[in-house]
Order: sequence, then structure tokens, then C-alpha cells
Amino acid sequence: MKHSLKSRYRILMICLLALLLLESLLLLISLNRAHSLPLLVKDLQTIIIVFVFILFIYIVVIFNYIPYRMKKSYQDIAAIIEDISHGNYAIEINEEKFAHDPEQFKLVHSITRMLNIVQRFDAAKAEKIYEHHQRLQQLINLLPQWVIIATVNGDVAYCNDSIRRKYNNITEMVNLNELIFKNSFDDKIFSSINEALRFGNNLYDVNVADPVTAEAAFINGSIIRNQKGLSTGGVFVISSISNAK
Repeated sequence: MKHSLKSRYRILMICLLALLLLESLLLLISLNRAHSLPLLVKDLQTIIIVFVFILFIYIVVIFNYIPYRMKKSYQDIAAIIEDISHGNYAIEINEEKFAHDPEQFKLVHSITRMLNIVQRFDAAKAEKIYEHHQRLQQLINLLPQWVIIATVNGDVAYCNDSIRRKYNNITEMVNLNELIFKNSFDDKIFSSINEALRFGNNLYDVNVADPVTAEAAFINGSIIRNQKGLSTGGVFVISSISNAK
């Protein structure tokens, strides 16, 4: 049966008290059996020297043993906390392993409860984020305008159904810089978007017209920036298409 750190400490203290009592008992026995003063002094000196040496060795052992046992006892808990510090919240903790020590069991049980709360919170947060994403996605799909969301390097993050119907080659798997269009009108539209992404500029009612086909489009776009103010992508809406294919 494993002993807790507290019980081990108590055992060590009991052993220390037992040594002190044994020394006192031997001193009393020597006093009662002494027949001469020189012999009594010699016996007392011997007992004191022996027990001073024994107590010194015992205290040195305790001084090194207690920190060693503390480190070993909390080694598993330290490993659990280390995993949590790296973002791993799906840890299987065997609480029965710590049942021998009430203090450790209480601590591990609290950690387990905390992890369960964090996991439930993360699951609820992920569900809310998914629902919010679905709402925005469906809202964008209902718009008659062409909507395209791209990263700063031109990768398409999302495009709505309206632009998919117009351009079959535009999906979330393509890069705007790699697209090749047959007519200059389409090329002008996406060249304006690529230029805005490249230089981090917003677009406000940018008019793109084709004098040959009389097609025209107005482009509005907003650059997305991170907390440092650096451009990470953009959202673009193309509207007022006339004579669309």
C-alpha cells in the first residue's frame, strides 16, 4: 500500500522522536546503574556522541529524502499540467492512481473537473461558431451580387453561389492570380481585386466597363487586417452587372 507524502512525513517525525526517547531512556538507565562518577561520565559521553552522530545522519537523510519524495509524488501531476500548458485538454486522467494521497487526489480531481468544463465550453463555442458561420454563409448565398472572400496572396476562402454560376472555374480551391479569362472585362474585374489585395487598398464603387459588350460592374471591397494592422485578405462585392452572360 502506498503512503501519502503527509503520512511519510509523520513516520519520519515519529522515528526522530523515537530516537530522542531512546537516547533519554539510555541516559536514565546509565544514571541509575552508575557506581562511580568517572564511569558515569564515560557512559554519558558515549551515549551522547553516538546519538548525535545518529541524529546528524538521520537529519541529513530527511533533508534530502523529503524534497525527493515531494518531487516524485507530484511528478505525474506536473506532467499533466505540462500537457495542459501546451493546449492538450483531452487528457485521460486515472484518478484512482492518486487515491492513496488525499491531497493529490483532491488536486487531480479539481484538474479533471476543470478539463471537463473547458472541453464542454470548447464544444459549445465550436457549435456556436459553426452556426454563426452557417448563417453568414447562407446570407451571402442569398445575395444577388457576386461575393468573393480571398486571402492576401489571392487564395479564394469563400465565394457565393452567384459568382459560382457566372464563373465555373472559381472555387475555394483556386488562386485568383492563376485564373485566365477569355475576355478583357472579366480580366479587368479580377485584376482590380488582385491589385487591391496586393497593395491592401479598399475599393469603393470601382467601375469596370467593357465598351465592346457594354458590360459594366461596380466593385466594392474591404481589406481585412489583423491586430497588428497587417493585411490578411479582403471581402469583395461585385454588383450592377448589365448584359451579364
